[in-house]
Amino acid sequence: MSKNKISKESAAIAVLCIVTSVAVCITLWSLFFRKPDIILTPDYAPQKLEQNQEPINNDSKEKMNVEKGGGAVSISFSDKVTVDLSDKLVNLNFANPNKSTQDMVIQIVIRDQILVQSGKVTPGNKVTVLDLLNGAEKKLVPGGYEGKFIVLYYNTATGEKAVVNTEIPISITVQD
Repeated sequence: MSKNKISKESAAIAVLCIVTSVAVCITLWSLFFRKPDIILTPDYAPQKLEQNQEPINNDSKEKMNVEKGGGAVSISFSDKVTVDLSDKLVNLNFANPNKSTQDMVIQIVIRDQILVQSGKVTPGNKVTVLDLLNGAEKKLVPGGYEGKFIVLYYNTATGEKAVVNTEIPISITVQD
């Protein structure tokens, strides 16, 4: 074999070793050292009402019957959601009718990433637009996603979180 052929093979092996080392380092960093974006669910309802909530037209004033210390909810929603990356807004239809006895916080999740978390939505109100969380627009590209609403319930008097949550599958369209 000629020295030139051996040199080219050695150089190729060296380049492959360097690329592999860099890939292993990036993988180790992402698994062990990168801080994940974690949004913790509050144990007590946020004091701040959702700024985008609005009253439901022609909503009944009648409450659902519940046992003392219990709660009941009624929700109305569309399973189609649109995310506008340029405005950092999410268009949805989600209502907490007046017959509910609980406040709600709405999260929109794609692949275990919380992209939206509302403020407190009180009975008799609905939301049709919510803001993306800071940096959430960087995690999305235009297209279709399967996601879910996670609905957290809170006692209207004490603000204490209910034991149960609701997860609702939704289709999310992301556009520029």
